Amino acid sequence: MTKPTLAELQHEFDKRLKLYNGTNEVSDLWLPYLAAIQDVLPEDNNGENTLANNQILYPICLKCLEKFENNSEQIKNKDFAEICLLIPEMSVDKGLWYGLFYKKQIGVKYAHLWIDWAEYTEENELNWAGAWGIYEEAKKFVIDHDECAEIDKAYRAFADRFQEWDKNEYEKEQSKVKPKNRATVTKRKTQTRSSFEIMMASEPKTKRSPIRAQASLESDDDPDCQLLPECREAVRLEYSRMLDMSNTSLMGGERVSCIPSNIRRGSIVPPLMNIFTIDQVLRRQSQVPINDTLDENFLDVSCIVVDERDPFDDHIRRQILDKRGINYAIMENYSVEKTNLPTVLSKNKIGTKIEKVKLGGTNYEFGKKLGEGAYGYVITARLESDPKVTYACKIQHPPTVWEFYILTELSRRTIRKAGQFDLNQRIPTVYRLIEYNDYSVMLMQRAPQTLLDFANYHISRDRYVPLCYQLYYSIEMLRIFDYMHRLRIIHCDVKPDNFMVLHCPTTFSTKKASCAPIPSLMLIDFNRSIDLKLFDNGTAFVTCVPKKELACVEMLNNRPWIFQHDLFGMVYSIHVLVFLSYMTVCEDQQRQDGSMTTKAKFSKRIHDIWKEFFYEFLNIPDCQHLPDLNAWADRLELLLFEEAKRIKSKDTDYASMFRMKLDTHLNQFQPPPPPTPAPTS
Repeated sequence: MTKPTLAELQHEFDKRLKLYNGTNEVSDLWLPYLAAIQDVLPEDNNGENTLANNQILYPICLKCLEKFENNSEQIKNKDFAEICLLIPEMSVDKGLWYGLFYKKQIGVKYAHLWIDWAEYTEENELNWAGAWGIYEEAKKFVIDHDECAEIDKAYRAFADRFQEWDKNEYEKEQSKVKPKNRATVTKRKTQTRSSFEIMMASEPKTKRSPIRAQASLESDDDPDCQLLPECREAVRLEYSRMLDMSNTSLMGGERVSCIPSNIRRGSIVPPLMNIFTIDQVLRRQSQVPINDTLDENFLDVSCIVVDERDPFDDHIRRQILDKRGINYAIMENYSVEKTNLPTVLSKNKIGTKIEKVKLGGTNYEFGKKLGEGAYGYVITARLESDPKVTYACKIQHPPTVWEFYILTELSRRTIRKAGQFDLNQRIPTVYRLIEYNDYSVMLMQRAPQTLLDFANYHISRDRYVPLCYQLYYSIEMLRIFDYMHRLRIIHCDVKPDNFMVLHCPTTFSTKKASCAPIPSLMLIDFNRSIDLKLFDNGTAFVTCVPKKELACVEMLNNRPWIFQHDLFGMVYSIHVLVFLSYMTVCEDQQRQDGSMTTKAKFSKRIHDIWKEFFYEFLNIPDCQHLPDLNAWADRLELLLFEEAKRIKSKDTDYASMFRMKLDTHLNQFQPPPPPTPAPTS
């Protein structure tokens, strides 16, 4: 019986595809069609498919993978794995590993697919280094706890084989080296390590001199001074020299490396790994943690490079995190529930009475609603077993983990030292994040009222905010952003209602205190924040925010911005304290040089320093010439000391009522009673 031709197979397949009414199109039609195509294609002398055959099979394999979609039942089908393993055998485009793994994210959450391909790379291609890279990449994508355990089990078994292989390869290389003439051998001994020892070492053999934190935070005569380990950049430079970056895969990005088509089975393929994978391994296995430090020269760059991508887009954020090898699943206090949020916590039902709900294995009670926005709402929560432990519970749709990541990073990067400014006391403490199918639930520190409430309190009493409070809270803002920007985090949603008032003093010191100042403001809502450590140094942005009144001058003029957006929001918030009105920016008609100013009138009651302050912060030349926040904070602090000598108790006694409101608001949990219906006539 003669074999059918390709044209006949194609015609028969098209006819069956039109008439098919079943539920499993892949198994019933595509896989038999693929097998029939393979059967009729001629093989070369070695019994393998030729390049021409692969060019025919390749699009059919990809079509099969597309049909599988991301269905958990279909993905576990053995046929899917077989097709995936068939792809690397073809010399059409080996770089498109696992078909659509990085194009459409098909199957990336399933451990057995990664393990299958790693074993294929190890056994068939004899590429142990490449297999190691695959296991490392798998840890970025596999999220489920059981799937992660499966990856770890396979990885531990592989590590022993990898070490033995690397040792043999190292000995082979050493045996090929010709011994030097004894007369030319020096007495100096050098220590050489194999590539596996370098990749898997618990810590580098030769440690560099430790880097101290900034002088203002640590002094030489302090016996408790903590030394920082060698910086991350030095580690990257040390290990990047040992990698062939020309064949590096940018995981999570658009570019995927292509292994040359002339590399056949049995040859050593360049390893599938990148520098961020090495960095991740060092973080996980090193006995000396690689900490981030305060970046004193965070704008000491030769040029600014504009990134036209939207830094607020969640898809782009995920891409960048994937590229950097950051996986939410391994973060502490993060968990996933593969169900929907309990209906009693829905926006329409919550806030009318106390609800008892079990979240992530813990029983909570939920009370009054604290606030509501476009993407979610905040309600009070407390432990059912201990009602004294209260939280602010932020519920968002669609589910997001970004704010949790930013707050966790800020807390991790902050250097805590007694007597010094502590940013952790000025940002919310996150206790837990639970990601549901439809919502995310974040339990964090609860704070009383906002800076906007403080301004409205003065409006309700028909009085302006005294200069001492203007200075007091402005100094706190300047310190917060000076410190946070050195940690390379931009908030990007700074406004008066995102500052929570923690402390409202009625007396002010007339000289600088020796101890750390009491935290007076807490900056909240980091949903739109940017982590500059995920970008190259000197990266600037041009994306404009939807609300034009909160857009900085650079955004309105289509100029690059980095920290200017935060500084504009800070000035916007200070404007509310000084003028008791929102800020509107316009061109300064008096100067006639294109400079910007606020439309508000600088009357006699407004201190002269604010005119200079608003001018400098609204007319920033470029990204490399920003105002000195620390210098401005010191300057305002000196003015506050002078003002403290002048003010009398009657000038601040009225604020004691607001202090009482802070305590009352913080202790409220019971939802307000429903409104009484109007009597019917």
